[in-house]
Amino acid sequence: MSVLELSRVSKRFGGLQALSELSLSVSSGEVLGLIGPNGAGKSTLVSCITGVLRIDGGTIRFQDGELQRLPPHRRARRGIARTFQKVRLADQLTVYENVAAGLASHWFARASGWSSVFQPLSATSVAEPVNRTLERVGLGDISGVVVKSLPFGQRHFVELARAIVSEPKLLLLDEPATGLTEHERERLAALVKDIAAQGCAQILVEHDLELVGRLCNRVTVINQGHHIFTGSPAAAQREPEVVRAYLGMNQLISGGSG
Repeated sequence: MSVLELSRVSKRFGGLQALSELSLSVSSGEVLGLIGPNGAGKSTLVSCITGVLRIDGGTIRFQDGELQRLPPHRRARRGIARTFQKVRLADQLTVYENVAAGLASHWFARASGWSSVFQPLSATSVAEPVNRTLERVGLGDISGVVVKSLPFGQRHFVELARAIVSEPKLLLLDEPATGLTEHERERLAALVKDIAAQGCAQILVEHDLELVGRLCNRVTVINQGHHIFTGSPAAAQREPEVVRAYLGMNQLISGGSG
């Protein structure tokens, strides 16, 4: 079942057509790879889905309703979460506090009045989902560590924990493997598979094409804001337009999640 459907989505910045009538869909439990050369429009598309950018045309349908007129907090309320190319954390807070802040933000977004805002914010109600998520992501042993003292790779996992603590229906991962060690890449791959197994739809924006090939049943390729291909990673490497747009991708993408 499709969780997210984009139909003919367009976005312009002055004279630059960043997205041009782009369509895609992603289903529950699916990891859809979103790939293309630098400047293709991948991060712009993620920002349009989350509401950071307003689209100029087309529709964005999530579950049973359209999103394009909703502000970011109302999209988050419906179950959309994301990570960023450049990790955005509160460096002075601990790992636990950063993830708890993500859960609190989600509750605030869902609240319909002052009483419902403050009702759930007890230590007990926060601790259980936060600690469960930290264990799931492999951060349980460092929950009390201040984030600014963590190495680069661990910070990525803190941000991922903060994104999934609210159990989103759609998770947008914007280049999550950037700067990770080989061991950390394997941890990330295992987590993405685990999140998908729980039914969460994911869009993976990633330049690590080997990782994309392992995790994704389908990839959507865009170039200069235009959709040029959707299909399996194996089929992508045989598509001439894809190879022209993304030099060498026919050698770099292999396999598929099966």
